[in-house]
Amino acid sequence: MKDNISCALIRDLAPLYAENLVSEESREEIKGHLESCESCRDYYYRLTEKMEGDQMECSKQETKEIDYMKRIHAYQKTNAILGGIVSFLFGAFLPVGLLGLSVFVMQGGFNEYHFARLQLMWPLVLVRMLVSGIVVCLIYCGVNWRMRKKWRGK
Repeated sequence: MKDNISCALIRDLAPLYAENLVSEESREEIKGHLESCESCRDYYYRLTEKMEGDQMECSKQETKEIDYMKRIHAYQKTNAILGGIVSFLFGAFLPVGLLGLSVFVMQGGFNEYHFARLQLMWPLVLVRMLVSGIVVCLIYCGVNWRMRKKWRGK
């Protein structure tokens, strides 16, 4: 084996050698030089230790980013569910609020006639509550879905 490779050239090629990105012939030459030159061998070991440390730091950072994204996704999912529940309740009580507003705005207030009418209309009011709650909830979920789709696209 010819030992005419300079130490500067070995130090330039050491990162490529460490990542196995050199040809087989170059690999043999560099390996031979590292076996015979202690300063280059020390440089190579320091370089590989640093590369391993960088890889560990990158993997830790990637893990933190993945955990952070999971927490954001869980937070968004929780907000979507709570928003759906709140919008359903808002939509469900909207007819009751309108009915109550119409009764209490009247001059006479709530008398027996209005109470009897309310008893007859109660099933219809419940159906309206359910339908309006579902409609408002669907509107909220549709808007939420569109916004999330829009933000994922960016």
